[in-house]
Amino acid sequence: MSLLERVQSVIKASHEGTDLLFWCLLFFATVSVCCPAVFFITLHFLKRQGGQGLHGIRGSRPAPWVSRRPIPLHVFGQPRRWMAFRTRNMGMVRNALGVNNAELCTWQQGLSHVGMRHLFIAPPIRGWILVFGHLLPNPTDDIDRFYAFMRDVSSEVGEVQFFCLDTALQEHAWVRLIDGNVVRSYVWAEEPLWNEGSESSAERSLRMQSFDYGFRVSDAFGTEWRDKVEHNITNLHALAARWSLDPLQVEAKDFASEFGLSGEVDPLRVG
Repeated sequence: MSLLERVQSVIKASHEGTDLLFWCLLFFATVSVCCPAVFFITLHFLKRQGGQGLHGIRGSRPAPWVSRRPIPLHVFGQPRRWMAFRTRNMGMVRNALGVNNAELCTWQQGLSHVGMRHLFIAPPIRGWILVFGHLLPNPTDDIDRFYAFMRDVSSEVGEVQFFCLDTALQEHAWVRLIDGNVVRSYVWAEEPLWNEGSESSAERSLRMQSFDYGFRVSDAFGTEWRDKVEHNITNLHALAARWSLDPLQVEAKDFASEFGLSGEVDPLRVG
């Protein structure tokens, strides 16, 4: 091989090496740009997935969502009152309940505030949104006001369910409305305060007892009524599971989104 041919061979190899280096650098540059973009687009989509209609919600950077355990007793204690809305739109639920200064939060953060002047609107779960908070109305305080509250909220959202139980006082309630119309309601506080609609198949299968208007503990003989009341309280979560969701059986992996809403509520609006 002549000297000229050797020089041309070296030059050709050099060009090929330069081309390979160029394409390698171009590939790594493309990956470096695209991967973060895909990550942030995916994160943005997941946030929006559980927050339809959340105009005016203040954003935050919640703690990482790592728990896969159920929500139940060890997290925030037995919920005395909760609501279930058949919707995926947290913004609609927020507006119907009159929640102010709402912020995105993980369910762990949201449940930590329910003992204050806050309600927690959980992320959608299989087409339902659960709401917790001590400031949810107690139907035994003013049954007429509670009735008006439930009709107003249901008229705005559609199907709404309400459950409450107090094991100490043996007060309990299960209520279901659709589009402002009462489908089934039963509220007990030593006497039936609200008993409307036909017993659901779930109530019958669980053998839950709804006393008729006019029944009073003071007029009853024996303790049979007490056994029936205790049976109602014991099976209330099972009824919630058949109507919608039992909050004590919900797991973090069931949520459609990592983030729910926590906000202040006016007691005059929900009380």
